[in-house]
Amino acid sequence: MKKHEHIDVSKDKNIDKDIILDDLRDYELGIAGKLTKAFITSPLSIILFFAMFGAGIIGLISTPRQEDPQISVPLIDVFVEYPGASSEEVSNIVVKPLERLMSNILGVKHVYSVSDKGHGIVTIEFDVGQEMTPSVVKVRDKMLANLDFMPPGVRTPLVKPKEIDDVSIVNLTLWSKSLDDGQLRSLGLELLQQLGKVPNTNNGFVVGGRKEIFHIDVFPGRLAGYGISIQQISNTIGSANVSSHTGDIELNGYKMEVYSGDFFKKVEDIENLVVAVNDGKPVYVRDIADVYYAPEEAHHMVNHYSGVASPDKTKATGEQAVTIAIAKKFGANGVKVANDILAKVEELKGRLIPDNVEVSVSRNYGKSAKTRSIH
Repeated sequence: MKKHEHIDVSKDKNIDKDIILDDLRDYELGIAGKLTKAFITSPLSIILFFAMFGAGIIGLISTPRQEDPQISVPLIDVFVEYPGASSEEVSNIVVKPLERLMSNILGVKHVYSVSDKGHGIVTIEFDVGQEMTPSVVKVRDKMLANLDFMPPGVRTPLVKPKEIDDVSIVNLTLWSKSLDDGQLRSLGLELLQQLGKVPNTNNGFVVGGRKEIFHIDVFPGRLAGYGISIQQISNTIGSANVSSHTGDIELNGYKMEVYSGDFFKKVEDIENLVVAVNDGKPVYVRDIADVYYAPEEAHHMVNHYSGVASPDKTKATGEQAVTIAIAKKFGANGVKVANDILAKVEELKGRLIPDNVEVSVSRNYGKSAKTRSIH
């Protein structure tokens, strides 16, 4: 055979043309093509498909779903009180030196402050990725190590950390056409105690409503007639509203603790207090003042309105209301915790929550987190 002689293998009957064509196809497919061909032709492909599909379903169910990113960005507020000082004095004497101290802490990104008459707030923001607990310890240590530089009259600063999980996941609005905001607030506080028993719930609070307190409306004319001052009434009531441990008694092998005084439980407890003695006769609080138990003066109000798309059966037109806000613990499944809270509310309806009180869900983190995780 010559060096450059061409041989036509197609005329060779001993060569299988199909084998040659398959080898050429495999050569042209490359690594990715060969891998794809193996999966297409392999009987195990369908088994692997369903195995991966099942693993994905299990992961979707078991993975905690969140609406907010679970990143660590410690934010710490330091509250300081300087009674009697002006806003300029609070800023120059307390807040600015405290700002400089906090800015020297390792890992601090920004320091903000606000000063007002008698008090101020310093906010410390740490770098992303810093852990909350070590950051709080750093702030406390730095502050306690420099308390001797605080001017006289400044109270011990209060440190309060803030993080993403302090944001409420469920807001419930309680409103009624027959109850006032004071009664709704009392109901809201009781409901908050019950909802705090739901697993993986965190802090909660009630917004709106007036606290119910004892009111003492003094009659100035009677005060002048008996020669009694407002300070006397204040001292009498303040000293009576205490309960203290006074000692122990041992009798017949038993030890009993003795307490004196008690806290006010009803209006009569205040009315029957003796303020002074006039002409040999005791002067009671009821003789010089009107005492009653009612909501405090309104500083802020919450009213509930039902929109056109509201699912509420009973429509609200500005009724008095209170809102309960509940957060979750770090790392907990927001969807599950929110659903558990709502299930607990349904369970308490008719027992703790009366029929004349409506419950509207004004925020449901679980519903929005579930929707966003799916999309």
